[in-house]
Amino acid sequence: MAEKVNDGEEEDSEETDGGLLDNDTDDNGNEKEEDSEETDIGQLRREIEFLNGELEKERELSEKNLSKLRYLMADFDNYRKQMQKQVESKIEENRGQLFIKILKIYDDCVLALETLKNGQYDPTVVGGIQGIMANFEGFMKDEGMVEIEAMNTSFDPNVHDAIGFVTNDLAPDNTIVEVVRKGYLLSNKVLRPSSVILSKRTVTNKDINERDKE
Repeated sequence: MAEKVNDGEEEDSEETDGGLLDNDTDDNGNEKEEDSEETDIGQLRREIEFLNGELEKERELSEKNLSKLRYLMADFDNYRKQMQKQVESKIEENRGQLFIKILKIYDDCVLALETLKNGQYDPTVVGGIQGIMANFEGFMKDEGMVEIEAMNTSFDPNVHDAIGFVTNDLAPDNTIVEVVRKGYLLSNKVLRPSSVILSKRTVTNKDINERDKE
């Protein structure tokens, strides 16, 4: 009977040793799983770094494209402004040509009125011409036409057109003493210069001697 008990103890000891061996195997298995997790984390980090690099490249590319778009928009805006100026300039040019034609009609009315005043004509006709001229003048004023100042002013080649001289010792040289045809400005630009006659003083021997002394 004692031998049987010993045999049982030996079996229990073997089972215990086997159990210890099984626990070691489990421990080794767990270590392998931890190594696998570390490998997965490392690979995930590399993938994140790669994606960050790709994202940075895409960001740089988008910035370049955005910069190009800004330049294109600026060029288009400059082109639009240039075209707008050209259109406005053309409109202003055509407008000026139209007003020049209107001024010719106005000049004819002025001549007709002078003729009627110097002759024996019905006052109704004279009044009608004066009414037409008043309408012309109101229209030109509303459109921004301004008469160029000329009479008794110094000659300015930018706005005056000298068509003759008269001797006048009472006025300085190149003073406008007569306006043959009125001039006008449109939008601060000369639409038509004033046709004027200038004064010219008589040169005497005294004047010549004074000039020689200088």
